[in-house]
Amino acid sequence: MLVWQGCLPAVSHAQSQLNATTSWIGNSFGFGDGKWMQQDIEAISVAPNGTVYTNAPWDESGSEIGAYRAGDKIAVGGNTHGWGNAGGDAIATNHTYLYAAMSIANGNNGLVGADFPPRDQTWFGITRRLLANIAVGAPFAGGIGNSANATKNSFMLLRAAAAGADAGIRGMAATDTELYVADTYGNQIVVFDAQTMQRLRSWSVPTPGRIAIDTDSTVWVIQGYLSSSGASVAHYSANGAALSGTLLLPASTLPTAITISPSGQILVADNGPSQQILAFNKIANGQTQQAASIGTRSGIFHATKGAAGDMRFNGITGIGYDSSGNLYVAQNNFGPRPFGSGYTGDGAVLESYRVGTRSVNWRLYGLLFVDGGAFDPASPDQVYSGSKHFALDYSRGPGQEWSYKAFTMSRFDYPDDPALHLPRNVRGEPMLRRINGNLYLFTLDMGAHYLNVYRFDPAKQGEIAIPAGLFAQNPVPGTWPAGQPTYGEWMWRDTNGNGRVDASEITGNPSTGSTVGNGFYWVDTPGNVWQATPGSGIREMPLQGFDAVGNPVYTYASSKMFPMPQPFNRIARIVYIAETDTMYISGFTAATPWDSTHWKEAGPVLARYDNWSSGTPSMQYTIALPWSTQTSPQVTPVGVAVAGNYVFVTELYTPKIDVYDARTGQAVGYLSPGASVGSTSGWVDVYLGVSAVQRANGEYVVLVEDDARAKILMYRWAP
Repeated sequence: MLVWQGCLPAVSHAQSQLNATTSWIGNSFGFGDGKWMQQDIEAISVAPNGTVYTNAPWDESGSEIGAYRAGDKIAVGGNTHGWGNAGGDAIATNHTYLYAAMSIANGNNGLVGADFPPRDQTWFGITRRLLANIAVGAPFAGGIGNSANATKNSFMLLRAAAAGADAGIRGMAATDTELYVADTYGNQIVVFDAQTMQRLRSWSVPTPGRIAIDTDSTVWVIQGYLSSSGASVAHYSANGAALSGTLLLPASTLPTAITISPSGQILVADNGPSQQILAFNKIANGQTQQAASIGTRSGIFHATKGAAGDMRFNGITGIGYDSSGNLYVAQNNFGPRPFGSGYTGDGAVLESYRVGTRSVNWRLYGLLFVDGGAFDPASPDQVYSGSKHFALDYSRGPGQEWSYKAFTMSRFDYPDDPALHLPRNVRGEPMLRRINGNLYLFTLDMGAHYLNVYRFDPAKQGEIAIPAGLFAQNPVPGTWPAGQPTYGEWMWRDTNGNGRVDASEITGNPSTGSTVGNGFYWVDTPGNVWQATPGSGIREMPLQGFDAVGNPVYTYASSKMFPMPQPFNRIARIVYIAETDTMYISGFTAATPWDSTHWKEAGPVLARYDNWSSGTPSMQYTIALPWSTQTSPQVTPVGVAVAGNYVFVTELYTPKIDVYDARTGQAVGYLSPGASVGSTSGWVDVYLGVSAVQRANGEYVVLVEDDARAKILMYRWAP
């Protein structure tokens, strides 16, 4: 039984803003210039002058539709975000208009009126905008929706579907006179008058996707779209008659985008293992012949797997050419959104390559969403997110310190990576540990329900983080993985080294068979896993060594339980410093109790305990953290990090990181975003959204997840 020694009063003092440099990682723009690269791109349309128009169902700050030219962002479409509106998976342009797929829902039946669908329905259709100003709608007779904004009556309803159904349009192409639309859900191509938006004709196509209009006005369509087997490219006349010249795709091709080059070549993006752009020449009698492919075979997974570089594609979602023959490629590190999925991409990359030499004209990144950053313990200039590797050069100015080194997840080598099956389909917030000199990555999902474990094998797998283990507080919803318990917590270890979650490798907790609830995981520097349960105290699962494959070994039988420490009655976050046997805990007390509306917060109280594992830990101090739930916005803490002599506590809704002296608990000041990032940040909407390190020169570097604009905020502070 533990004996709690010492119970010092809470300390908290008025704070002032600290003198720090604000920077960022993972986005080509910081927002100080009012720009950000969107987090996902599902489709593009390239204008003759090289302007690239983009679309995606979701961007956290509302840039589902965007416009880019010459490496710059030039416009945001807007009005595809909120009040039932969402973007979509297809886009097309002509000389006058932009046509973008979008949907309108009714907010779980909470939005009513002519602008919204009836109960239990969603509208899928097209928003038409003026190309001269894509934020302004181009209304037409029969247009509906958005009566209170600049896109009034510029939405064309293609299909009403039951709420929850995915009837999203997956392909469009336009001339100055006609608009071709893939009604993917309805298995048909529909052609509209580009000016009046009146329906002209249609024909049946099985699950149509991307569309390209050839120089002779014939139409190429990817059909069987996103099917892992049976997807093909078909050739039709403008009236829908089947034509000869169907492309002969190599085995394992997954066609996801199609375009016609200025020379007349047909190009098809392959999101299968090749990760290339396939090229086809037209030969006699309407037939085609495959030419040299564009891009490195296997893309980013060639040779040093995961390493980023020119022509190393990863999840192509759109391709196109300008009139000068420059090639444009959009990627989201995954490929087009699966049917029925709310997937929001794993980072967007938009590239332009020169005609002929295929060297890079420009490249833009929007790499991070619901993703944090952590430092390699061996080198503070190496930063990993859940699925990215960045290198930092601290001699460079704000926003210029980072370079994108690698994507660390391989869906081809490891299709059973838990990140591909857990909610949101991203790994989440990282913790990096060096154990016996080897690097291990631990990632925590947005709500801290699952802790993923990854190992590295650079000689065989390059930069790829290999799935090694998983801790689950509860069964994963759905059918994955086979063999998980129907109730209670469980863990998995990849004992055979194949990176797959085999049923024989799953272990339930035999002592409880119970659910843990909304707990929190922390991994200390020696690799021990600590689990804060909301109401039962803290459990340590000591590292038991490594198996023959190199996976860290943990068991329920070897776990140790530490009771709920005074003054807490609910624990929300923990940070354990093994080198000094110091435990930092934040949470709720009888005086400031937890309530379900603040389920994600770190709590209003933080305490430090010395000699934690001795059996007689001593509380050194408690801190009354900023806590005001009646204001707008609310002021509540969400994440805790400790480095050197300081504790960093990030607030959830307000752009502040409160800094405390770790030795005394005294408030030091706060960090807040500067002009380089627009003096703002998004909500820190995850449990483990902050990390920190002290460099050898004494400077502290603090990383904070920025939900809003596809980046990580980076603060550099020299006390």
